[in-house]
Amino acid sequence: MKSLVLQSSHYQYLEKSYREYLQILGYAVPTVNTWTVHAREFFHYLEQHNIRQITAVSSRHADDFIDYIKTRKSKRSGGGGLSSSHINSIINAVNSFARFLNSTGKYILDISPQREFTDTAERTILTVDEIRALYEATFLPHRESGPALGQRDRAILAVFYGCGLRRSEGRALNITDIDLHQRLVFVRKGKGNKQRYVPIAGKHASDIKSYITEGRPWFLYDHANNYHNVRHGRPYEKKLCADERAFFISQHGGRMQDFYGRLDVMRQRAEIGKNITPHGLRHSIATHLLQSGMDIEEIARFLGHSSLSSTQIYTHIVNQHPDHGTAERL
Repeated sequence: MKSLVLQSSHYQYLEKSYREYLQILGYAVPTVNTWTVHAREFFHYLEQHNIRQITAVSSRHADDFIDYIKTRKSKRSGGGGLSSSHINSIINAVNSFARFLNSTGKYILDISPQREFTDTAERTILTVDEIRALYEATFLPHRESGPALGQRDRAILAVFYGCGLRRSEGRALNITDIDLHQRLVFVRKGKGNKQRYVPIAGKHASDIKSYITEGRPWFLYDHANNYHNVRHGRPYEKKLCADERAFFISQHGGRMQDFYGRLDVMRQRAEIGKNITPHGLRHSIATHLLQSGMDIEEIARFLGHSSLSSTQIYTHIVNQHPDHGTAERL
């Protein structure tokens, strides 16, 4: 709602200050622009209801605003309602603004509207038993690759489930981003260009080590076509498109792009009926960690969430599905 015009100089000042706050924290430009617009929409709603000062705002006003948003028509969808993701973006912005305001010490804004729960997130949650079945399926034999495919599959589970990385983060991993000595993964290209270190659990670290020392070289060098070199003690010939920097290597030797295909193979071998994606594995570990008793703020740091409200969706999932179990260390 970029076209909305604020009448109150008080709200105009708060909008400008909030934008500067987001910029200082290093949020990506699209996030800064979007959340500032959402904050303006909140201010405009308050003006329309004769609330001219932020000190007069209560949790009821914030909840009424979100109720209004849920009934507002979308210009993009031909007059239909806003999507859950759009509504959640607005809720994130309102919660973020409240944290900004409270951090200044000038005002205390006691509001925390809850995010919408989406069916999409629910469909991708796996139980601990399903995670275990997925893992065990990686040990089934593969034609022509020996153990290499299974080793890479277990590394995929270690990164997207064990470490909770986003698909783009896993795809961008370089071999130098893995520190097995300290059991850490360095995420260089997180959401909003934020960097973080993620711990690797013991069994996952062992699987990653096996992939690095055995499976990954198989993908970098064409073992099948150079078997005669092995027999005669000569080194393997590197594949023409080999990417020695990338952590995940495709069958052609380049940086791996398609994780969906491998996860679907694992799903079929494990005889799991759910659709499995890298983000679904990320959802699953977050749910299992929360179920095991980990503090939600620790989970937010683990996932690289800039806003705690982004992590709160998992409390809803746990309440709806208490049988998902605790985090699987495999």
